[in-house]
Amino acid sequence: MNPTQRTALSEHEIHVWRFPLIAARQEMTSLSHWLSEREKAELDRMRSFAKRDKRIVAWGRLRFVLSRYLGCVPGDIQIARDKFERPEIIYPETPGLRFNLSHSGSFGLAGISRDAVGVDIEKVDASVRIERLAKRFFSPGEAERLSTRPEEERIQMFFRLWVLKEAHLKSHGERIPAGLSQCEIAFDKDGPRLCRSKFESTAAESILTDIPVTKGYAAALAGVQPKADITVFDL
Repeated sequence: MNPTQRTALSEHEIHVWRFPLIAARQEMTSLSHWLSEREKAELDRMRSFAKRDKRIVAWGRLRFVLSRYLGCVPGDIQIARDKFERPEIIYPETPGLRFNLSHSGSFGLAGISRDAVGVDIEKVDASVRIERLAKRFFSPGEAERLSTRPEEERIQMFFRLWVLKEAHLKSHGERIPAGLSQCEIAFDKDGPRLCRSKFESTAAESILTDIPVTKGYAAALAGVQPKADITVFDL
């Protein structure tokens, strides 16, 4: 990885970076050195070494991606939470650069934008009791539409809805899972559509789209601007 390469981003673009959560030991050392003391302390409290390593890769590669836009060393980047609990860069100064991170299983996803953005990726788990979760966290309309799908399609549709809803909530800095039932998503021939949301004045104000990922996963992107050119990169 070359942290000196610069990537440009206009106000009308959103970049999405897909990456594996696997790294050679030498790379793991570099990635861990880029993390903050707070992040390292959080890692030290984790009992699972496998989950700990994946967290190191996710946070480290996020800093590498951000360094391409900021033109700095990844380890110099300082990240905190804003008043909505969304992550934000506090050093170096970078007016208007926003990001979001998600990881699950063996893959991570980062969204980079000039406005608030949310991403989510989930490994599809066929053992999940989707009817019970849909009844608890989805709107009545979503749960009903899910129940009418053929059995072999339900699990994929459940996770597709879940990541879209999480991405939408993350773009608005809302709590998960408390806010999942406060928005409703349907699928048209053109893709996902936000029918209603407690978190914005009109459903047409947000970007909401699936992100293509490897088989066995579902991923989504949400942005608060009306439209943007979306480009997906692999790291």
